[in-house]
Amino acid sequence: MAPESYEESLLEFLVSALYARVGERGTMTGQGRNARFEITKSLGGGSCAADSGLDYALPSGRKVTHKADILVTLPRGRRLTIDLIWASNDPDPFKARAYDMLQLKNCLGPQIWAMMIYLRPGTGGISAEAVKEICYPFDLFFACEHQDPQNPAIWVPILDRIEAEIAER
Repeated sequence: MAPESYEESLLEFLVSALYARVGERGTMTGQGRNARFEITKSLGGGSCAADSGLDYALPSGRKVTHKADILVTLPRGRRLTIDLIWASNDPDPFKARAYDMLQLKNCLGPQIWAMMIYLRPGTGGISAEAVKEICYPFDLFFACEHQDPQNPAIWVPILDRIEAEIAER
C-alpha cells in the first residue's frame, strides 16, 4: 500500500489533470481530498469533486455511503465514480468496493458509470487479472501495473476515457 501522502498527491494530480481537460476555468477550489471544480459548459456542465460520497440503501433500508475517490456529477443526475486502489495482498478492499458498486448500480441503474484504477507499481499485491475479476461491477477497469504512477504518460488513456464519458452525457 502506498503512503497516505503519496496517494493524496496522486489523487490531486488526477483531479488537476481532469480540470485541465474538462474544467471550467477559474472554478477549481481546494486541494487534495477537498479539490473540486465545475465541468466546462461546452461539455454540458456538471461538477467534479475528490473524495465524495454516494449513498445507497441496503435491503433493510439503512443508508450506507460509498466514498468515491473522484465523483463527477453531470446534469440530469448522471454520475461517474472513479476509484483508485493500490496493490494489496488483502482482497478485502477490492471486495468492499465491488460490493458498493453492486449496490449503487442496483439503486441508481444507468445513472451511474464506474471506473476502477488499480495501481500496482511493483511486484507485490494481487495480480491485476484477479482484481479485475473481483471488481466486475465496475464499467471500466484500468491497471497501471509495473509502471511508475507518477509518469504522466500512463494517465493519458485514462483521462481520454473519462473525458469521452463526460462528453457523451
